[in-house]
Amino acid sequence: MHIVMTGGTSGFGQEAARRMAAAGHSLTIGARGRGADNATTRFVRLDLEDLASIDAFAEAVRRGAPVDALVLNAGLQLAAPERMANGIEKTFFVNHLAHVRLLHRLLGDLAPGTRVVLTGSGTHDPAEKTPVTPPDHADARRLAYPDTDPTLPRAPRKQAFRAYSSSKLACIMIARHLARLRPDLSVMAFDPGYVPWTGLGRANHPIIAALVSIILPRTMARDRSSTVPLSGGFLADLATAPVYAEERGTYWSVRKPNLVAIEPSTLARDDAAAAKLWEDSLALLGLA
Repeated sequence: MHIVMTGGTSGFGQEAARRMAAAGHSLTIGARGRGADNATTRFVRLDLEDLASIDAFAEAVRRGAPVDALVLNAGLQLAAPERMANGIEKTFFVNHLAHVRLLHRLLGDLAPGTRVVLTGSGTHDPAEKTPVTPPDHADARRLAYPDTDPTLPRAPRKQAFRAYSSSKLACIMIARHLARLRPDLSVMAFDPGYVPWTGLGRANHPIIAALVSIILPRTMARDRSSTVPLSGGFLADLATAPVYAEERGTYWSVRKPNLVAIEPSTLARDDAAAAKLWEDSLALLGLA
């Protein structure tokens, strides 16, 4: 298989890429820093904060071998709210809008049977009661421009947390919508559980990031914390294992030591909201 991947150079994404390459699959990995190409893996520059870079990466993929699996795994979690130069909230842009643009650019080239895996998070579901502020809605315009959102938390830390959980909610909703838009594809969303020491919270002070990696797992249900090898292996399986070839919009979550299909949050299952999220996201990107 030829797997195209974002978020394949650190954490459990890197572990997934390593396993897929070791199994004989070929990979095209988008990364800011140029990696060392080898017999199985090609690195192509990709900056998810830059629309031109996203488009150039998509064009490089289109010129290459047909895509058998598209793994949209890259993620960002900030310590405080940040805005892009165009004013859009940064976490929502990188985690969601950038992947929508890449997906939109490649969608016409994905043959029937191609797999698409989007990495979400259990933080999207208020019922999981994680320490991360949960989403209030999936309104793309208000998430892109939080200053227009009357539900925005006052505390900057909670704003940053909610931006992350909302972006992951969006990834899960887009997976479900894509499965309806293209029923010939195999589409899944993946919740890796809480995986410490992955670099996801690198925007925090190093001491804070280390303390979070040590303390946070102790505050969560024991089966909701995971490890780089466990979550990396599950992500590789979703992208390549035959047993997942017929999935259509399912949500797979790590329940240590297993990977199980579960229902996402009530909002994530709102098909009308997901369709609006897709259309509004395309409009924000100038693609509608």
